[in-house]
Amino acid sequence: MHNRTHDCTLEDLGDQALRERLRRRHGEPLAISDEQLFTLFRLARQAENKRRVELISAELSRRISVRARHFALKSKLVPHPYGELRDAEYEISAYVWDSVLDLKGKDAEHAEVAFGQLFKRRAIDFLRSLKLNQRGQEVNIDGHENIEAEFDGLPAEDAHEALQDHETPDAVAARNQAFERVHGKMRAILTTEEYNVFVLLNVADWQVQEIAEALNVSLKTVNNYKNRALAKIEKEFKQ
Repeated sequence: MHNRTHDCTLEDLGDQALRERLRRRHGEPLAISDEQLFTLFRLARQAENKRRVELISAELSRRISVRARHFALKSKLVPHPYGELRDAEYEISAYVWDSVLDLKGKDAEHAEVAFGQLFKRRAIDFLRSLKLNQRGQEVNIDGHENIEAEFDGLPAEDAHEALQDHETPDAVAARNQAFERVHGKMRAILTTEEYNVFVLLNVADWQVQEIAEALNVSLKTVNNYKNRALAKIEKEFKQ
């Protein structure tokens, strides 16, 4: 049985000190867990501390997005029913966010004691909510039993990313749109596989082995995609 605990010293951290703590990866000393972050989120909202809420929600959105991206890949939601990984990531993220925003709800409480488990359950609910894919066929979720077990203890990736204010799901979508504009030329010169590997390596900060497992390909294949992508990008942007 999970018990809610709270480190009062985290609540006492100033904004800059909190930013420094949020830069620490999962498993590093003084890293802030997802559960602790959700507790800080609740306390900041209850105190109506807008600046603190913005800071914490930015990091929560990033962590939820990383989990959503991983889940979409593991669930093979791309290319059907989603044509783009970022679309599946956004919708899963928004679905999970909706479930935890009610501070009096059970999901918000659950997030403070076992967020990995809560994310898994809501992501599976989202998967079940998909009725038809793009070919008009029923989405089959019978093969996803292992995903439930896999997500029980999966921590969100803790790579540092510049914290942004107002990074709610809509803000994440706006950030993705800006990303698309900047990298429009990249998508034009890279294959889908090369682009996805480049993004996972350089934006999500995944390791080659993680990508190989998620895409069900060999390490050599991932490295080939990476090297071809880098060669094309270097050639294009040196012109």
